[in-house]
Amino acid sequence: MASRPKAGFGVPETEVDPQHFIVEISPSGRELITVTEDYGISGPRFDETENDVVDQVVRCRIDPRRWRQVAAPLRSAFNERLKGRKLATGRWEAGKNRVHRLLGREMCVLLWAIERCGEDKIPAAINAWTGLRPEERWWLYAMASHSSGRAGDYDRGWRKAIQFGLTEGATMPDSNRSSLLDRL
Repeated sequence: MASRPKAGFGVPETEVDPQHFIVEISPSGRELITVTEDYGISGPRFDETENDVVDQVVRCRIDPRRWRQVAAPLRSAFNERLKGRKLATGRWEAGKNRVHRLLGREMCVLLWAIERCGEDKIPAAINAWTGLRPEERWWLYAMASHSSGRAGDYDRGWRKAIQFGLTEGATMPDSNRSSLLDRL
């Protein structure tokens, strides 16, 4: 039986097997970090690529050097949002870290942007990602995940566009932008 994730960001403990992401970090810190989307009780779903029904999809594998550059900004952004909703904050630990499904989608956008770019462009990608509203990140995830959302699809379609868009023309975050959801 697989061990249950022990740490994470915003996954409700009161729900039975909610849809979420799992970030697996090796204890040695030398193996690739694996990001998997787990459909939880809402799954399984038909996967056209596999021509089968799947419960989980590996969305990204990223090397530890790149992960270390984005782990702190991701943790800060996620914890700020969780605090705003009066939820417990999280931290990255070796092993399986559970991430709320919406935060996981946002994380994938950043990881997809940096997975193959030059390491000197990672700070630009972080700035560009920080400047996006959550809704914008969700939209980018939705566009990419349908046709190029598997770990090996890094050089196709929207994944390629995300990498180029976030690493080539970063802008500083604008705190004055209002959210569509804030106006509802």
